[in-house]
Amino acid sequence: MLSLFPELLFLAPFSAFVIRISVSIVLAHAAYKHLPVSSAATRTLGVIEGLCALLLFIGAYTQAAALVGLCIFLIHIFMPSLRPLPRSTIILALILCLSLIVTGAGPFAFDLPL
Repeated sequence: MLSLFPELLFLAPFSAFVIRISVSIVLAHAAYKHLPVSSAATRTLGVIEGLCALLLFIGAYTQAAALVGLCIFLIHIFMPSLRPLPRSTIILALILCLSLIVTGAGPFAFDLPL
């Protein structure tokens, strides 16, 4: 199949980078919403979200952080009281985490492909 814009194909490796940064922003926003809450469980979830967002942003242990992010987003889907964002955003972030698990970190990361 022919590409509509073949001159842009050199940017394909950067797709994982954009996905990684997007998921880290969503997780950082969720952590920002959960950290001020007085409940210990919610605050713990916020700390885990913040750590996962940091790992994804810098590109360290990306596939492991994406797996943890996937679990966090599943918690957000099945526990509406902990959901900081709309369900559609959570489902999109879940799919982005699945993509990171399969494709890896992309450029500008500390992860090395095996």
